[in-house]
Amino acid sequence: MIRRRKIEKILLTQPNYAWLSKRTWLFPPYTLCLLKAVIKDLAEEVIVLDPNFKNLSEGETAKFLKKINPDLVGVSSVSTEYFSVTRHMIALIRKYLPKTVIVFGGVIPTVMIEEAMKDKSVDYWIMGEGERSFPLLIEKLRRGSKDSFDISGLAYWQGAEPVINKMEFVSDLDEVPFPDYSSIIETALRDYGNIKFKYAPGLLARNYPSAVTITSRGCPYRCIFCAGKTVSGEKMRFRSAENVLNEIDSLYKQGIREVVFLDDHFLVDRDRAIKIMKGILGNHKDLTWKCVNVTVWMLDEEILKLMYKSGCNFITVSIESGNQRVLKNIIKKPIKLESVPSTLKLAKSMGFNILANFVVGFPGETWHEIRETFAFAEKLDVDIVNFHIATPLPKTELMDICVRKGLLPKDYIKNMSRYSGYGKGLISTKEFTTFELEVLRSFEWDRINFSSPERKKAVARINGITMAELEDWRMNTRRNLGVNSMVKNIMPSSGK
Repeated sequence: MIRRRKIEKILLTQPNYAWLSKRTWLFPPYTLCLLKAVIKDLAEEVIVLDPNFKNLSEGETAKFLKKINPDLVGVSSVSTEYFSVTRHMIALIRKYLPKTVIVFGGVIPTVMIEEAMKDKSVDYWIMGEGERSFPLLIEKLRRGSKDSFDISGLAYWQGAEPVINKMEFVSDLDEVPFPDYSSIIETALRDYGNIKFKYAPGLLARNYPSAVTITSRGCPYRCIFCAGKTVSGEKMRFRSAENVLNEIDSLYKQGIREVVFLDDHFLVDRDRAIKIMKGILGNHKDLTWKCVNVTVWMLDEEILKLMYKSGCNFITVSIESGNQRVLKNIIKKPIKLESVPSTLKLAKSMGFNILANFVVGFPGETWHEIRETFAFAEKLDVDIVNFHIATPLPKTELMDICVRKGLLPKDYIKNMSRYSGYGKGLISTKEFTTFELEVLRSFEWDRINFSSPERKKAVARINGITMAELEDWRMNTRRNLGVNSMVKNIMPSSGK
């Protein structure tokens, strides 16, 4: 039963992730602005509030909440790492807006709905993609309805019984409008675009202002540590090249000069990727771009040449392990290690800067195989190597294995934010302890990345930091074993 409600003013927001001493990222609130574009005709006013941008305090945020006094607040979540601070934000909203409808969506409800629904400050939860579900819920709230079972991914309490509807994914992504960045309180797209993301080379722009976009959803692969299949589905869905280029044109007219694609698999549809790159090259020769991740086995000379020519000179590849058995039998990622060094050497020779990601510490992985990953990474012709410790996330095979084998703390789900952080060890086996993983990861990261003056200079440049900041970063990483070692310094600065 959905009670009829007056919905004239809607606020879309997220927490200030720094409130509980978590790292924060100041990229544009892409999801919030996309939802605004979807629902802006359903209310007299739709406002976006991002407390991260000016590091708003709880008091300042509460002041905004009371001033705006919305009929409905939509709260978004980007990662289970921020579960605690998101619940903190919801409690703040409920305290100062006791009669407001609160809808909680994003990653957290999608992958841990049972735990999310324990928060009785929330009225409705939306799992999965909200572009259809959220406006349908708003319409039903305005009309009142006895039946809400036709809303995909909606969850709510019906008396003492939880109702959790099955998720369905948007099939035609071209039907989804571009994000609407108007009415973000006290800022605009160009303000975000001039942020310099120190210590985050995957987001650090070469040209300013910059912006982000997502042109595809879904993941057909089976990596045991990733919840991508749950969040966005196993089937790949793509926006057409024409649709993507239209958005790039729109961003360019707003002054944007670099676009960061947040896609997991930008290159999976090769023909589409080529059309996009050729479109950028033909229409905006001064525009630069990058992907937060490219699938290494889809790189070849033709693609690399077109990427570089069309404005991309930085690539991030996630190789995960330097041992083929671990890749195939444990991680289940379809990489052939024998081809990786030559591919990256080719990219380096063309002028690309390269960051390579690895993950160690899986159940079933031996100490020797972990050491092989560091040895493999050291020999690669890349600029930076990052090492992460395997972290069990909800709705992943890794989580299932760890629960089945009793490898996690009993309060892990309840206090996930406290345990989160990809430099923190959580899994101990007969082959390794969490302490051994943390020590090995942080000191091998230091040894490999800063092995020569030339390499140190390259790492500093690509991370947008000075040599003094680099040395401070190294020291803090060693002494804190890489866990939240740069929380105070990760706040981005002006890119101008």
